Amino acid sequence: MSITAASEHADGRAGVLSAALLSTINISKSFGGVHAVKDVNFVIRAGEIHALVGENGAGKSTLVKMLSGTLEPDGGQIFFEGQLVHLNSTARAQALGIQTIHQELELALPLSIEENVFLGELPSRHGLVNRDELRKKTRETLSLLGADLNPGMHVSRLRVSDCQLVEIARAMVRKLRVLIMDEPTAALPPVEVGHLFERIRALKVAGIGVVYISHKLDEVLEIADRITVMRDGCIVGTLTRDDFDRNRLVRQILGRELSHLTTAKSATTATPVVACEGLSSVPELDDVSFAVAPGEIVGFFGLLGSGYGAVAEALFGMRPVTFRHCRIGKLNRCPTGPAEAIAHKIGLVPADRKRDGVFLRLSVRENLLLPSIQQITRFGVLDFVAARRIVQDLIAKFGIRCASDLQNVRDLSGGNQQKVALAKWHPAQIKILLLDEPTRGVDVGAKAEIYKLLRDGVHGGMACLIFSSDAEEVANTCDRAYVLKRGKITVELGGNALDIASLTEAAL
Repeated sequence: MSITAASEHADGRAGVLSAALLSTINISKSFGGVHAVKDVNFVIRAGEIHALVGENGAGKSTLVKMLSGTLEPDGGQIFFEGQLVHLNSTARAQALGIQTIHQELELALPLSIEENVFLGELPSRHGLVNRDELRKKTRETLSLLGADLNPGMHVSRLRVSDCQLVEIARAMVRKLRVLIMDEPTAALPPVEVGHLFERIRALKVAGIGVVYISHKLDEVLEIADRITVMRDGCIVGTLTRDDFDRNRLVRQILGRELSHLTTAKSATTATPVVACEGLSSVPELDDVSFAVAPGEIVGFFGLLGSGYGAVAEALFGMRPVTFRHCRIGKLNRCPTGPAEAIAHKIGLVPADRKRDGVFLRLSVRENLLLPSIQQITRFGVLDFVAARRIVQDLIAKFGIRCASDLQNVRDLSGGNQQKVALAKWHPAQIKILLLDEPTRGVDVGAKAEIYKLLRDGVHGGMACLIFSSDAEEVANTCDRAYVLKRGKITVELGGNALDIASLTEAAL
């Protein structure tokens, strides 16, 4: 039977509170008069994996920040093991055993695994770091996670999945009762997701309460014991495992039926607008050849490290390349840099939106206008009326949820930041759009909106190239796809041959 977290606290019974490891009663938080979280009752039990899902901007991140001590609530109460607590800092939350692994991993790249695991708590002797003890404790912790890693290796050399294990190890060497994981599989290929799930289940067996935040609903349905859905800052329901149903879950998340994520495929005989032969860039790409026509969505798929992202960088002028033949738009070579790419109507939505896709300290309005600023400037003076109209149209068209267009992009949810990174190219009338992991960290509803916008764009004659490690995304969205492995294209798939199984098999 479906339950809600609110019902667990409806009468405030001490027995209910004591059964919970971490719980909230009517917790709320507002920003500028807008409710980010409103009267939320949320319960985490020992030895359970409790998933938290919802659209971008639903309030998940704000709730997690209050549970981890990053934000203080405006109202309501937080209980830990039945006792009222005041989580006014991350140090206070960590002291209780509430550890958080953020979507953007927070490791010190120049340091070793062992130094990251015990950062701030390095074992010492006579004022010096005890390296033998440090290595011994790190090995013991990693072995509990089934991770066969050299503690002395620099984390800059690790795969993303191994970095996740280092983050978990760092949480384990501290007091750990509740582990909050925000989009832990956003950058992981399927085989690594399976390994991570094994580690999470081991934590559950050890009595740890795990809060699992993700937009990947199939993974949530596989790993979670309970799923709580947030919408517009409120909890709209909590499903127990007996109630798990993907369609029902999507309806709760969106408050409506979902438009199908599969887009109608295009067939074109137009002359390719992108055509490369023998494209190479040491060490990522080796003799890659492909073509993309206007009106097409073409995917480049592979596991992490296969080189698909390097193709996007090459076409946007971000890396040195060699080639036998290369035509991109009106250029008979790759662009020499992003400025030349933009001048030739080539746009890029990069994989790391916070670092490369948006200016976090600028407003939504400023980010949206940057690529097209020359179009609305006369004699060095900005046409504010035209600028305002463009920005408001983009916010509506792309469904960007913000308090106003003057709000800083850094204050938006990850999915809305991604929408800004995509929307800014629209008024610039881009002819070739490169999208590197376009829906990473984006909710199921926003994915459908983005896919529709891309399909509308190619119907208008744009060429769209998607670079992704998400086989479902490529299979459902692209007209054709190239699969890369170790910097080489191994196969081209199209028509009925373009499906999840074929993509995965070719990549592996």
